[in-house]
Amino acid sequence: MSSRSRAARVSSVLAAATLFAAVPQSLGAVGRPKPTQPVSGGDAAAVERARSGAVRKLYDPECLKVLTDFRDREGRTLAENLSTWGMSAADYLRLLPFRHGAAAPLCRRETVALATTPGVPPVFVCPAAGGESRSRFAGVEAENASLAEAMVIHEMLHTLGLGENPPTQSEITASVRARCR
Repeated sequence: MSSRSRAARVSSVLAAATLFAAVPQSLGAVGRPKPTQPVSGGDAAAVERARSGAVRKLYDPECLKVLTDFRDREGRTLAENLSTWGMSAADYLRLLPFRHGAAAPLCRRETVALATTPGVPPVFVCPAAGGESRSRFAGVEAENASLAEAMVIHEMLHTLGLGENPPTQSEITASVRARCR
């Protein structure tokens, strides 16, 4: 890689990091979750373990095919949307913010562990019901690390523009699990 392309890549990563850092403050718009805190403690550790595993999987060309398996509402592949960031899927996922999801409307559903608005970072980590100390996601990660990694990639796809219904939540996760072993 030439020094010129290395400089362009560093510039792209820095620009994305700046944007990702600013996103949580900009989510106060109507219909969007209010700004939230980063995840902390055991939840943060669970997110980082799952993110690390997901990043490793995203180095596999077979896993990267999930970016072309799905399209956004305008018909673009998620790989096309990722290319606007000027970085790899692994680098994008490393920078993707995970925030506490107490204020995220989708987290009100008891079956939702992670929530995202299509085309918008961050990923919200939904708290457990009944005052449990760990999030729903931390529970999943503790019991099935591979599923937690697939869930992280699933949510990354949403931040790149993937909607749901169609495809269903189950179809997205099944595709990720089939491609990203």
